[in-house]
Amino acid sequence: MHFTLHLTSDCNFRCSYCYTPPLKSEEMDIKISKKSIDFAAELSPENAGIIFFGGEPLLKKSLIIDTVEYAKTIQKKGLARFHYKITTNGLLLDEDLLEYSLNNSMYIGISIDGIKEAHDYHRKDKRGNGTFDKVIEKAKLLLEYQPYSNTLMVVSPETVEYFYDSVVFLLDLGFRYIIASLNYAGDWDDNKLHLLNKQYKKLSKLYEKLTLKEYKFYFSPFEKKLASHIMGKQYKNFECHFGVRQISISPRGDIFPCVQFVKTDGSTDSYKLGDIWKGIDYTKQMHLYNKSRKLQNTCKNCAFKNRCENRCACIKFQTTGAIDKIPPVLCEHERIIIPIVDKLGERLYKKRAPIFMQKHYNSFYPLISFFQDMEEEIISKNNYEKRYISVKRER
Repeated sequence: MHFTLHLTSDCNFRCSYCYTPPLKSEEMDIKISKKSIDFAAELSPENAGIIFFGGEPLLKKSLIIDTVEYAKTIQKKGLARFHYKITTNGLLLDEDLLEYSLNNSMYIGISIDGIKEAHDYHRKDKRGNGTFDKVIEKAKLLLEYQPYSNTLMVVSPETVEYFYDSVVFLLDLGFRYIIASLNYAGDWDDNKLHLLNKQYKKLSKLYEKLTLKEYKFYFSPFEKKLASHIMGKQYKNFECHFGVRQISISPRGDIFPCVQFVKTDGSTDSYKLGDIWKGIDYTKQMHLYNKSRKLQNTCKNCAFKNRCENRCACIKFQTTGAIDKIPPVLCEHERIIIPIVDKLGERLYKKRAPIFMQKHYNSFYPLISFFQDMEEEIISKNNYEKRYISVKRER
């Protein structure tokens, strides 16, 4: 199970598409973070994923380290096992934190919307200036330490024309795990959706070309749509399970079913599942879960209903204000992407592309891939240690 700790509602960016822009500042303290770790250890002792989130979590860098150190004391006692992740805009990344992340199996994901024109359109600092140049320097530093770090990009109507070029740019930069998400709350008119269609077709050709060259990479949403076709009914295990497989903990210690529901103005308090002291209200949890998975009548005869993102409560809430109403733009997106990806999968299957067959038909591939990634991480760590020793000798 994953536990997302919202360390602060503050942020050093002012992204125009942000679903929870900084309003009243709230910050988690060490008492709340420690209690959150205790709660995670009790609820999921075998494998508790701790995700540090914001706002911008690196504004609370010392709290991250103090929280991990506390979790390590619990792990040493054999009471629980933890792994860690940070989702950051990257601006405050530094070598000290990256060294700490290497030594503590803390994976860092960085938000980059692609090329400068795409990134700077929405992702600006407090003064309204673009952040691309500074973030790219930090991204290069991150990849030195974590070659398999992922990057998260948001595709908006205003930047969709740069989608293909942005993916190519991120791949050239060195990222091999790219998670692209649509800004569903944007103004997606027919022209923008037509452009999205063209961009996905170009990207499908790029995906095919790289796969045939045995280039190891991950590109979502293509991977998810390929899996939804190949896995059939088993794909349901990988769908959104609202408030069940992942919960969010607010700076105050309140528990919410997902990240988009942690707000400082009290507008989402009706979705609160409990708190870290009293625990989860499981009756309410299952009520919200079942409500989020209820399909509308318009879905029942749709050929894509079991492969669609129609069960993602966050997308529905972001666009309609409710967790059981499906926005038309989601339907349009699925009708665009699924046929494109299906044709891509058919082409790769006919050619028996080795890495495609491994990735989607070998149940051991995730384990194999993990150890390959770990091997490269170890090489990066050894290179860092050699560099550190060299610098120390020069001093």
